[in-house]
Amino acid sequence: MQRRLRIPGEWERHEACWIAFPYLEDEWLGNLGSAQAAVAELCRAIAGPGDERVRLLVKDEALEERARAAIGDSARVDYLRADYGDCWMRDTAPLLGHMPSGALGALCFEFNGWGGKYPMPFDDRVSRWLTDRLDAERFECPVVLEGGALESNGEGTFLTTDSCVLNPNRNPRLTREAFERELDARVSIKRLIWFDRGLEHDHTDGHVDMIARFVAVDAAICMRPDENAPNGAVLEAIRSELRANGLIVLELPAPRAISAPDGSPLPASYCNFYVANEAVVVPTYGIPEDRAALAEIANAFAGREVIGVPARDLLWGGGAFHCVTQPQPSEP
Repeated sequence: MQRRLRIPGEWERHEACWIAFPYLEDEWLGNLGSAQAAVAELCRAIAGPGDERVRLLVKDEALEERARAAIGDSARVDYLRADYGDCWMRDTAPLLGHMPSGALGALCFEFNGWGGKYPMPFDDRVSRWLTDRLDAERFECPVVLEGGALESNGEGTFLTTDSCVLNPNRNPRLTREAFERELDARVSIKRLIWFDRGLEHDHTDGHVDMIARFVAVDAAICMRPDENAPNGAVLEAIRSELRANGLIVLELPAPRAISAPDGSPLPASYCNFYVANEAVVVPTYGIPEDRAALAEIANAFAGREVIGVPARDLLWGGGAFHCVTQPQPSEP
């Protein structure tokens, strides 16, 4: 009988959350300090109200000192020295789950720097470093991909996008059917729901964690189209596809257009939240839509504290809170 890995839904209990402290000046358009402050606030939220241990990668002693100063005193934050590119642990680390025995396993994709666009030193080593440290069995998948491109409900249903998985900059000859076969050989999967594409101006070519997330086994949340927000047609297609697949669909407002310091548009999303054990950390952008988004996510995760944390500075580097976190599931 073939062993397959179960990737939990993010609302299931976590042993810890893996995060990496940003340090590359060139990644942040002169905004490194603000990005570090955003990650520090995320760590405080997860380790505090989130009731979850944070395992924070730091490059060296100087970066550890800066991280400690930014985060403050917390018994739930561990600092670990490691080589890594920057802070995007959702994509550079493997997706962690459980084998049928209950032992920890890891779904490991090949990594090429988001289609060769953003190569960073040591990012290709993070996956092996983490699985060695955790003594997790590796389920190697011969597909170039990142963790933010795949969303699980914990019971075999997954979400993804053509624009990322089948992009010629990652997998030039891959088909939907071939990817599903590769995934099925390693992961407990019943169905894979495909969206054509993600948000415009998304550095990742359309990671699904920016457009749709499971909030329960049979329910997903996405952003509703709005005439004042970008990506209207994309958001309508996502909502329709979720409903067509029989899922309960909850909706968030779509943020209005947000720009980087140089005026370039950014792929702002409220879907890029992180679900900790006792809280949900939600990206906010200092705009009127923030309040409604927090209220809708609170409705979706009754019993968890919903914490809005400013994410505009982090978004300048390419993502938000789901992009920089990788949960380690608790023992079943």
